[in-house]
Amino acid sequence: MIPIGPPPWLFILICLGFLAAALLWIIWILRLAFSHRARRHLRSWRGLAFVLLSAIGCHTLWSVYTFQRALAAYEAEDKLNRRPVLAESRRLAGIDMPAGTALVLQLARTPEAFNRAEFPHPVPIGGVETLRVERYLSIHTDENYRTTGFTPENLRLTGLGESRQAGWLCDATVPIIFATHPDGSIKSFESCTAGAGNLVEGQPLPKGAEIIATEGTVYLDGSRGSDRWLIHLPPDAGLLVHGAQQKGGALLLDAGRKVVRQVPG
Repeated sequence: MIPIGPPPWLFILICLGFLAAALLWIIWILRLAFSHRARRHLRSWRGLAFVLLSAIGCHTLWSVYTFQRALAAYEAEDKLNRRPVLAESRRLAGIDMPAGTALVLQLARTPEAFNRAEFPHPVPIGGVETLRVERYLSIHTDENYRTTGFTPENLRLTGLGESRQAGWLCDATVPIIFATHPDGSIKSFESCTAGAGNLVEGQPLPKGAEIIATEGTVYLDGSRGSDRWLIHLPPDAGLLVHGAQQKGGALLLDAGRKVVRQVPG
């Protein structure tokens, strides 16, 4: 993005002055329209001041009108360039998108650089009956701030029902997050919100818990822990762990989903 500084204070003050003059002119016109006394006093220097104020007022109102038209034209063009709707089915970022898909583009006129897509009907993606796709894109620029490319950082899928991911049953009505390859295709599961039916050491995991895949806690000596899952429990839901009830807080699980550490709420 090209850095743009704020407008100078003098310019802002001049604009405010013109707007104030236009407002004063409108008030003066209303007084002239409804006050015979005001019309009688419109002579000598008052007449000259009224003419000058009329010129400023007309210029200001015309400027506001042209600015609004230009802004409306810009918004219409921006919507066309950044919020297109697919007229026919198309494959983008490894996803077969149906006709009628509404895109939001991070780079204008570049459908491949979409950061959100909403489908007219569920589309199966990565085991999720998806209605909405969201992505975070890292935009690359050169020393002159010209865009040279982009890299998708993750993929967030929101859809219908539940989806099984890495052995967990996830609530698909809440975004399910995946890491992606540079081309945007799914690389691995990252996190989701637990649906009903998950177990931790034989105990039901509360619905609404946040499930996050990890690569193990990194310790000061550089070694990694055996934990592979981080579970944030809902503050109002409990889970029986090692004979004790835990409400809220977090659990760290190993690859076999055994609790290796508890973090109190």
